[in-house]
Amino acid sequence: MPKLSGVAAVERPQTLARSAYLRIQQAIRHGAIGHGQLYSENELAETLGMSRTPVREALIALAREGLVEISSQRGFRLRQLSADQRQEIFDLRLLLEPFAVRKLAATAGPAEVRKLRELVDAQEELSGEGKQQPAFLALDEDFHLLIPELLGLERTRDTMSSLRGAMWLMGFEALALPERHAAVIAEHRAVVDAIAANDPETAATAMQDHITKTSAAVLLPGEAGRE
Repeated sequence: MPKLSGVAAVERPQTLARSAYLRIQQAIRHGAIGHGQLYSENELAETLGMSRTPVREALIALAREGLVEISSQRGFRLRQLSADQRQEIFDLRLLLEPFAVRKLAATAGPAEVRKLRELVDAQEELSGEGKQQPAFLALDEDFHLLIPELLGLERTRDTMSSLRGAMWLMGFEALALPERHAAVIAEHRAVVDAIAANDPETAATAMQDHITKTSAAVLLPGEAGRE
């Protein structure tokens, strides 16, 4: 009997484990789950209104990604990154993101440029408003991940996304100070301007400059910054 082709599979509803994963991930990103504390799986399950099983599955997935550590007492804590691990994250970003932006600048048209500018404009509207920091950070992430998405570079995008997750562990309280917002917006605009000009090398250099300044702000003692 021949196999059917061209028949789309029925989409499955989001599982409870996936829902728990996304909500825990968001709590880490927004700082609701912070460093230096052991959290109870049971209390988390109660807070999420779920049984412990999907919450446990979500935590195991986050542990595989290096975001949390699960204790034998059915608790979990955020993973602490060493100085070398932090440096590695930025080194990888310096390899991936200039590569992606260089490719985009070579082919980008008005539609791609408009999407990037809209994200930077939205960031500027939120700049300096402390209560809007989670939204500012979400737009920042959207900006960086949109570049490989526009190119259809799925593996590059997935790798960049995993690095973004590791960035959360550095503590977005230090990465999101309003005094860094204006610099981030200017750095993003420099990247977009080079893409709009279809200038791959200038775009790559602008992205390298942006990541290097973020790295200096995050990794050097006494400084704070935001990517």
